[in-house]
This record gives sequence, structure tokens and C-alpha cells, in this order.
Amino acid sequence: MKILIADDHPMIRTAIEVLLRDTGLTIAGSATTGVEAIRAVEELRPDLLLLDLQMPEGSGMDVLRQLRGSGAVLSVVLLTAGIEDSALMEAQTLQVEGMVLKNSDPAYLIECLEAVQAGRSWIDPELRERIARLEQSGAAERPALAPRERELIKYVRQGMRNREIANELGVTEGTVKVYLHNVFDKLGVKNRTELAIRADEFLAGSFVKSRS
Repeated sequence: MKILIADDHPMIRTAIEVLLRDTGLTIAGSATTGVEAIRAVEELRPDLLLLDLQMPEGSGMDVLRQLRGSGAVLSVVLLTAGIEDSALMEAQTLQVEGMVLKNSDPAYLIECLEAVQAGRSWIDPELRERIARLEQSGAAERPALAPRERELIKYVRQGMRNREIANELGVTEGTVKVYLHNVFDKLGVKNRTELAIRADEFLAGSFVKSRS
């Protein structure tokens, strides 16, 4: 399995390279910004992207959204020092294959990569517990909106089309479609017309997702 490392901290990249040296996993290359990560995925065609959330020129979540929107075929494992609840739930929605906290036991990263290589997903135990708490506390009924999702709703409320929204967000039209479908599912709406009509309600957080 070929792995691309996207992290702007040289020490982290070096530590990962040392950790993976005797695992049989191949490091295809590295990137230090979101823009470089997207370019490297296109050029190197890795099997897996090990992706830091906090990077210049495009966060890890921005990269994940763009890759999912473009239909790129590769697994993504998020490697992060911390993640907000909204991003955590969005990563789940975007079907990230793995999530590992940087302060966890290094063995967790190996375990995660081996699981993903075998076709399974793997979430850091601490993050699994957070996801369970969020779901139990009603996050599934009153889901938190990520900042990018709030922007999207505002643009839809203004009557903007996908191409115009893509230009505003600096992403592709395909990525906007992915965002929209994720927002529809998260909020329990059927189409963009309903999303536009109820935009103020959603942005104010005064709604409860209807049960199907």
C-alpha cells in the first residue's frame, strides 16, 4: 500500500516515516499544504492519504471534501492533535476510513493503517467515545453545522447556483454537490428549495431533524 503523508510539521513527517520503516508500507511522498496534498494525490496516485487537519493553503477537512467531491479513489486517514465536534461528525459523513489522535500510542497508527489496508475502518478509541456521546446526546436529531456547511446554506438562501457557490468557496462543482447532499441528509430536507426556505431556522440552530 502506497501512502502519501500530508502534514506541515517536519518532525511529524519524519516520525511517521521512521514508524512505518519496517512495516512493509510504502511512503509515496509528502505534502505540506492542502494545495500540495491535492496535487500530490493526482500525481502520485497513492492508495492512502495520511492527512493532518491543520495545514496552510487548505485544511485537512477542505482536502477531504475536495477529494470526496472529485470521486478520487483512495482511503483517507485523519491524523490530528484535536478535532471539533462538527468536523468529527462531518468526517464521519464523508466516510473517512480512519482517524488517529497525534497524542495517542504510536501503535494506534500502525493498527489503523493495517485495518484500512484490510478494508476496514478504524477510529481512535477516544474519538469513538466522543462520537457515541454526540449521538446519544441528540447530535443526530440536532446536528451541528460545520462552518463550511453554514456558508453553503447562506449561498443557497441567496439563490446562488452550484457553479457560483463553487467559485465563492474555491472548490469544484462536484464538491458543492457532495456538500449539498451531506447537508440534505444531515438536516433531513428533500431539496435545495426546502433548504432555502428553512435556512434561517437551520442557521439559528432552532430545528430538530425529523425522524424518517
